[in-house]
Amino acid sequence: MLLITDYHENGSLHDYLQTRVLDPTSLLSLALSAASGVAHLHTEIFGTRSKPAISHRDIKSKNILVKRNGQCAIADFGLAVRYIRSVLDCVIFIIA
Repeated sequence: MLLITDYHENGSLHDYLQTRVLDPTSLLSLALSAASGVAHLHTEIFGTRSKPAISHRDIKSKNILVKRNGQCAIADFGLAVRYIRSVLDCVIFIIA
């Protein structure tokens, strides 16, 4: 089984910040996009194209990629689990 993803030539957030000096606006944009990505993972979406809530469990600067437009993308879901709501409304995590 293969997982094919987009290539982001800026690399990880860790490497990106090691090689560049950024202005406060760019730093805020990076932080906001990374936080938005994590919030999207944690959000359960209902409907015909539903999405379970996902817990990444290994968020760090080396697992966040920087896109060409300066936005962040969450990567490396090796430890991620999804949240499944049970009938009794207790929390169950399933290892992906």
